[in-house]
Amino acid sequence: MSTIDQAAPTADTTKSVPGHVIYRRVLAERTSYALAAAGMAVGPQLDDSAWSYLASGGIGLGTLAWLYVKTKDPDQGLGMLTRAQRAIPFLTAAGTYVANLITPGFNWWEVVAPAAWASLMGWMAPLTRSAGLVLELSEQQALADPARELTYTEFLAAKWQQATGDGTRLVSITPYRADRPDFEAVVVAQAGKAVPTFTEVQLAAAFDFPVGTVKMRPIQGSGPGRMRLVARPTSEDVEAVAEGIRGLWETAVAAPGKAAPGVELLDYRAEPHRIVLLVASPPGKEIHLPHTAICSAFGIDDPSRLVIETDGIRQGVVSIYKTNPLMKVRKATVEDLTMDAKGRVTIGVCHDGKPARMRLWDPSQGALRGITAGVTGAGKSVLQNLILAAEKRSGVVSWVGDVQGGMSLPEAEGRVDWFAKGPVETLLMLTAAHAVMKYRERISNEMGRGDFALNRPWPLINITLDEINRLLSHPDEAMRKATAYLIADIQKTGRKVGIGIRLAVQSLHLKDLGDDDAIRQQGKVGALFLMRTASSSTKEMGLDGIAPAGFQMENIPARIYENGQIEALFSGKDDEDGESTAGMAYMFLDGRAKFMRTFFAEKVDGVYPDLIALYGDEPANGLTEGEAKAAQAGAAIYGVRHTNPYADCDTLAQAFSDAPGSTPAAAPDADGGDGDEAPAPFEAPFGIPFGDGGPDIGEEPGLQDQILDLLADGPKSLKQLREALPSFQPSSVSNACTQLKSKGLAKSLKRGHWQLTDS
Repeated sequence: MSTIDQAAPTADTTKSVPGHVIYRRVLAERTSYALAAAGMAVGPQLDDSAWSYLASGGIGLGTLAWLYVKTKDPDQGLGMLTRAQRAIPFLTAAGTYVANLITPGFNWWEVVAPAAWASLMGWMAPLTRSAGLVLELSEQQALADPARELTYTEFLAAKWQQATGDGTRLVSITPYRADRPDFEAVVVAQAGKAVPTFTEVQLAAAFDFPVGTVKMRPIQGSGPGRMRLVARPTSEDVEAVAEGIRGLWETAVAAPGKAAPGVELLDYRAEPHRIVLLVASPPGKEIHLPHTAICSAFGIDDPSRLVIETDGIRQGVVSIYKTNPLMKVRKATVEDLTMDAKGRVTIGVCHDGKPARMRLWDPSQGALRGITAGVTGAGKSVLQNLILAAEKRSGVVSWVGDVQGGMSLPEAEGRVDWFAKGPVETLLMLTAAHAVMKYRERISNEMGRGDFALNRPWPLINITLDEINRLLSHPDEAMRKATAYLIADIQKTGRKVGIGIRLAVQSLHLKDLGDDDAIRQQGKVGALFLMRTASSSTKEMGLDGIAPAGFQMENIPARIYENGQIEALFSGKDDEDGESTAGMAYMFLDGRAKFMRTFFAEKVDGVYPDLIALYGDEPANGLTEGEAKAAQAGAAIYGVRHTNPYADCDTLAQAFSDAPGSTPAAAPDADGGDGDEAPAPFEAPFGIPFGDGGPDIGEEPGLQDQILDLLADGPKSLKQLREALPSFQPSSVSNACTQLKSKGLAKSLKRGHWQLTDS
């Protein structure tokens, strides 16, 4: 007595049919009653023979005998009432006909009685009602509330009710995904009763799902009156898989000689798309979870499907995904990129579905540093554009140095306060930023202030240096040293005066940071984004001190596949069939490594229109008047920065020889030429006292006098001067010309052409 049929005896008589079928059956039944009533009124007047008595009496007695046989079992319950309902028309019709037969002559009630009988039977329609016909679900809903469509949860509850009757109810229905029929719910029995034991066939039939995809499980902390129903017709049962993983962990991961010997599985949580494992090393042992070995133990060929996070001591969380959790990510909105009171903006999504947030500044610490590392195509440009758009939306002054000549971040041009193109202008921008930093330091000292306060009195300045590895490894030694000094100094002291700096490089290897470990160490203090790089060695990238203890990062592949890379290779799929991993990164913040992906952006004709729209149409945020003067004094091109006059320059001498409004005080002693020579002496390059750590390059003796002698014959191009002085390095000739200009002895007519000042 524990099956669905036993729980609800009428379930087998209930049939869901369209409304027009029920209407036709009721109409046919009522028509038959009208015809029978006419026969009951006329028949006794035409024939009152013994055959009439036998026929009408036989119908009545036969109906009573049938009813007795069908209802003599007292356990039939509602079945007895149903059969009695079906017998009513025949018993009452037979009784009315016999009454008309035995009455002599014709009486008025012999017509009224059949008519009353037909009206009563037509109103009751007992035959149709006893058939258990019900409207289909969609029509029931339409009749109840035509303006509202039936929801999926209402549909499931009604299907369960139809299949099981009133013995149980389906509540707390939760679909796993909007695009799939999979769901879970709670089955509640009547008060004081237990939920019946249903077979897998009966459970599957209730929802018309494949057999074995609907299961009942106990609810922890509840009695037998409540059970959990899990229906997964299109996806695997994660709880069953999780139970299998528990055994797999003990045998293939934690066993001696395996991936992580001694690491115990404390608990697990099954979710629709992932299984979360809580693990811990033995007491007194530091946790160590080798990513590749655990992937191998679980048969995972896509390393991005397994994410490991630890507390750096002895506990960790291992997330195992059915497919890569960041396969599809939405686009960013203005709300995402608007800074909150804690200085945070949302730039993407973490692997567990939580927002990926970063700080534009820290109210307790001031401006921040940071580094983004990734090869071409890893998604650095989208990340940088999201941050820059967020800065513009949040009132931050953005200075961008695109060392690749403006090709890396074309979306930012015209939408930030300064967009410097090429190595020279980027270096000049750093010079101006350093001058603004010194200005703010001086004013802060005069005001007796020790920390930066947002917009009181200055805005936050964030400097973004994209492809800075090109400048930090520039063949021009002076440019290389000056860049390293400026970046390092701003990293060290810019925080307290509201000047932050972020670097974007190919990797965290020292060779991509000018072999300057100080720059790498300072950059790692802020937000560090490690995207797909050319190497996965965390030791070489210097992640010590920021990555949690026991963390091992596997390099992010260029593409991921729905069923794994090996299956794609075996089936012969094209490389382009996979999904690009651009934007996926490990974000290191506050001692934690978070696997995340930036918001999606589509490139059209070489740019990202979605990102351009996020910048907005408002003018870029700029400096205060005092800061602007300091920037102009630090680098004379600040006033004409929007025209990018030096975008095609590779050397400082060429830039300053033609700088509009440049003065000897502002003009640096810099290299001219083709960008591959070392510069001449810097007495006070960019107005910065380098001290012992700055460039120390000697000057060619007598060179300036020889140049003056050559210019005495008339204007000369830089090429002509170099050809006339073959014993000197070309860069020395360029620097000597700049030295003469700073002394007021020579001037440039146009780019690369010199003459005496008094000519």
